[in-house]
Amino acid sequence: MATESQNDAQSKSQPVLEPYFPKATEMLFYTGNITPFFKLLTKTSSSVTEQIMEYMSMMLEKMKTKAKADQFKENNYVKLICPPEDNQSNAANGTTTTPPNETEELDRSDLKFSVKIFLRTLEPEILSHTINTIFSELKENYLESVMIALPNYGSLLTLKEFMPLWNVVEDFVNKQKILSAGVCDLMLPLLSDIYDTAQVKPFADQINLGLCCSIPEELSKYVKEHNIQLLTHSDPIDVLNDSDFQQIIREYCHEYDALNWKPCSIVRYSSVIANRGIIKSKGFLVITFADYDRLGRYRETDETQAMKNIYYIILSIWGLHHPASQILSMTDSSYQ
Repeated sequence: MATESQNDAQSKSQPVLEPYFPKATEMLFYTGNITPFFKLLTKTSSSVTEQIMEYMSMMLEKMKTKAKADQFKENNYVKLICPPEDNQSNAANGTTTTPPNETEELDRSDLKFSVKIFLRTLEPEILSHTINTIFSELKENYLESVMIALPNYGSLLTLKEFMPLWNVVEDFVNKQKILSAGVCDLMLPLLSDIYDTAQVKPFADQINLGLCCSIPEELSKYVKEHNIQLLTHSDPIDVLNDSDFQQIIREYCHEYDALNWKPCSIVRYSSVIANRGIIKSKGFLVITFADYDRLGRYRETDETQAMKNIYYIILSIWGLHHPASQILSMTDSSYQ
């Protein structure tokens, strides 16, 4: 483990003169099934945020040390995965791995998949894209349960804002791709408004007891009367914010690679062997987009222009005229 930490520190310290993915507008970080190598985490009792950031660090370190320098240069979409080192064959296709102690063959009917989507936007298109990505990466045709969390909005959320998102969920339920769907941290009257309005009723409401020390009596009464499960969780308010995400990128990549990225959805999934409570697989997906308009053209901010000027001055002082001209030429053509 000490050697791995030393390699990681050395990888961070190595200067990066050119962006790894200058044209990317979407990135996916996919851990795959983390159960075989969960012990590789520095702190196994760490928070969800710390776990995600550590897995992202593993992926970026692997990319920096083993990927070709120009592997993602022309890509608009970049996908990074984090398989165990002893399962390199799965890295090529992104498939999840099976824990070494699981040798029995299981049918799909033996498993129950649960998914929680931490949505950091109110755009229905992002939620639809996220759910489709889950199906694509997990290679599943349906999910037993999906929970929708909107950590950045909380009590300020309105029915008018929420229903377009729930309509997306209803569409997947009607297609029998999601068997049950629930919500997170919704209080009355919003929960009752959703229940009265929605075609597909939420089967559960998951409440953070860290923010709500005790369940309100009126909420407890309402969920019992309407057969809604009342669950609890301890997830942070914002699982992965913009600055933390960009900082992780910045530690391993070029400064340009880190600019303007916004995690739009974070997904935590698990599959459990039915009637036995044994976890078969679990993992995370982080879906992030660059700050771009509806036409997909990158919107160059003052920060981006300022970074160009700073790097031009620094590289000129160093006498690295060729890399400077390459970077400026690349950013001028890619980011406008």
